[in-house]
Amino acid sequence: MSPLMNGNCQPELMERLSPREREILPLVAQGLDNREIGKKLFISEKTAKNYITSIRKKLGLANRTQIALYALREGLIELNSKEEKESPTG
Repeated sequence: MSPLMNGNCQPELMERLSPREREILPLVAQGLDNREIGKKLFISEKTAKNYITSIRKKLGLANRTQIALYALREGLIELNSKEEKESPTG
């Protein structure tokens, strides 16, 4: 059972991730695809995909949506309002 399914998020799960995986996790949660992540971090799309697969396995998550939910619950990213996203300074 994943940490999201049983309702018990465990911050110590983050310790299982490599520094690069910790860097990629919030990018996945922000909705970036593998190509965008690769471009941003100067890695290939395939390498980004491999890191995301590793993140999912280490955290016991089934998909990118669960990665995003995990990141939200652990405070790794914040939800911004639509107005903040559209503002040039936000």
